[in-house]
Amino acid sequence: MTNNAKILIVDDSKLNRAVIRKTLSELDMTLTECVDGEEALEHILTESFDLVLTDTVMPRMDGIELIKEIKQNKDLDFIPVILMTGNDSVDSKIMGLNIGADDFLQKPINQKELVARVYSLLRLKKMHDLLFEKNKLIENELEAAKKVQQFIIPENFDFIDYPKVSGFYKPMEDIGGDFYDCYNLPRGKKGFLIADVTGHGIPAALVVTMAKMIFNIYASQFLSTKELFTLVNNEVHDLLLTGQYLTSFYAIYDDNKKILRFSNAGHVLPLLYKKKSGKIFEIDTDKGFFIGIMKDCEYDQKAVKIEEGDRLFLYTDGLTELKNSEKEEYGIERLMKFIKKNATVSGDNFCKKLYNDAMSHSHKKIRNDDIAFLYIEF
Repeated sequence: MTNNAKILIVDDSKLNRAVIRKTLSELDMTLTECVDGEEALEHILTESFDLVLTDTVMPRMDGIELIKEIKQNKDLDFIPVILMTGNDSVDSKIMGLNIGADDFLQKPINQKELVARVYSLLRLKKMHDLLFEKNKLIENELEAAKKVQQFIIPENFDFIDYPKVSGFYKPMEDIGGDFYDCYNLPRGKKGFLIADVTGHGIPAALVVTMAKMIFNIYASQFLSTKELFTLVNNEVHDLLLTGQYLTSFYAIYDDNKKILRFSNAGHVLPLLYKKKSGKIFEIDTDKGFFIGIMKDCEYDQKAVKIEEGDRLFLYTDGLTELKNSEKEEYGIERLMKFIKKNATVSGDNFCKKLYNDAMSHSHKKIRNDDIAFLYIEF
C-alpha cells in the first residue's frame, strides 16, 4: 500500500507543495498536485487516490468544503484526508474532525511528522479496504443463505387442501431463526409445525436448515406428535453447539375425527378460537422440554375437538414481545382481541392486517426478534 500509493496534494502554496513532493517522492509514491479544492475535486471524481493532503485556506474551494464534498459523496470509495493548517487552536481541529478530516498537519510542515502521518493513514486505508472486501464477501454469503432460507420456508400452502393455511415470516436480520411448515401425512391427516431457534443470524439459520430437514424426513413416519418430538430431539442434540436449542409446537389434524392432537416443546402457547362460543384460549401440554437441550426427553400429547369455523394460531414470541415507547409489549391479550375481532378475515389479508397492527404498536418500528406465525382456518 505505501509503495506506489497515489497521493493528492491540494495547496495553493508552491513552497508547501514542493516540500511535500520532495519528501513523499523519495518513498516511491505517485503524487498529483492541485492549487485549490475545485481542481482537486475534478481529479477525485475521475481518478482513484489512497490519500488526500489538503490545505485549509485556498481560493475558489477551501479545504473544509473539499472535505465535505469527499465525505458526503456516497459514490466515492473511502479516502483518508489530512487537513494542513497554520491554526493550532482546539476549535479548528474540532471543526476539522466534525467535517470528516482523519488527521492534521501543523504548518510549517515537519517532514518526519508528514511521513509518519501519511504512513499511518495509508495503513488505515489498507485496513479499511480489507474490511470492505470481507464485508462484501459476507454480504454475498448472507444473500446466498437468505435465498436458501426463503426456499425452505413455504411462501404459500396450496399443497394443503384443508384446512386453509396462511403464514407470515419476517426475520430480524437478512436470515432468521424462526421457521414453520405443514405436512400432508398418511391417512389424510395434516401436520402443522412452528419452531424458534435460539439466537439470530447465520448460526440460527444453520440450525433452522438442519432442524427443518430432520422434521421433513421423519414427519410422515409418525402420527404421534410426542414420538416425533422425541426422535427429533435426539437427532438434533448431537448437532447443536453448547447453549443452542429450539422451541417448537407441532399439531396433527384428523379431519375424519375432527380432532387436533398436539405436543409442545417449550414454545409459546398457540391460540385456538372457537367460532361457536366466540371464545379464544391457549392450548398446552403438561410437559415438553426444549428440543436439543438434553437427550431422551419425554413429551406429552393432548387433543382438542375441532369444529367448522374454528381458527388455530401458531406464532413465535417476536410478535407478542414487540414494545412501544413506554416499553409495553404487544402482548397476548392484545393478540387475542385482534384474532377474535378479525375472525372473519381470511388468509393473507389476516396475516398482513395482524402484522401491520403489531408494527403500529411497536416503537419506531424496531424489532428485536424474528416474527413468524401460521393462521389455520377450519
